[in-house]
Amino acid sequence: MEKLPDLKQLSNEAKEALIIELWQEIQKLTAALATTGEAKPNKVPTKTSKNSSTPPSKGFKANIKPSKIEGVKRAGSVGRAGGGRELHPEPDQTIIAQLKNCPQCGEKVSTAAQKLQSVYEKIELPPIRPIITRIERYGGQCACCHTEYVAPVPLGMEPGSPFGSSIQSLVTYLRYTHAISYERLSSIFASVFGLKISEGAIANLLEKVKTSLDDLCNSNTPSVAAGKINLFR
Repeated sequence: MEKLPDLKQLSNEAKEALIIELWQEIQKLTAALATTGEAKPNKVPTKTSKNSSTPPSKGFKANIKPSKIEGVKRAGSVGRAGGGRELHPEPDQTIIAQLKNCPQCGEKVSTAAQKLQSVYEKIELPPIRPIITRIERYGGQCACCHTEYVAPVPLGMEPGSPFGSSIQSLVTYLRYTHAISYERLSSIFASVFGLKISEGAIANLLEKVKTSLDDLCNSNTPSVAAGKINLFR
């Protein structure tokens, strides 16, 4: 039956026949659904952080594939629970702690009688201080031609700002990558590196870096210079 007939035009016998036919169709569909296992009662969906107020920490966790190196334990510090961090293959120095005498009775103890109990590391940062190079530049006048001369200096040691390229690079990086203010930059260099640099000196230094970059773009890559973005605004 593709279309339901007009019930007003059907006789009582025809209506009864239609009801029986529809009932038989319902029985067939119910049996088919029971056979395929699709006739399941509606279930309330599991609450997750996406469809309810359940926090993400209590939501469903997807299956995670086991690690390729599962079962492989890293070689850590000896004598520590859990192994600790991996030991450095080339430490800068090694301290060997051995006894010469028994701490209880004072009896002499040989090196061969002692066994290694633990191996671990202590890591420290080296002292950070600026490297200050003083330039004493001499000159004079030639006794023969009377030409005045001044001795040349190594590259990067020319007169001008006392702050070298390493300081320029670090200031530029901290300023434009981490958005650190001039005041904080001055404080960082004083407390971490032991270098006094004023906010005005930082501003002059960044302006010098900007000029160098502009000159580089204008001379070597005119196409880049035409569409460059000024990062130092």
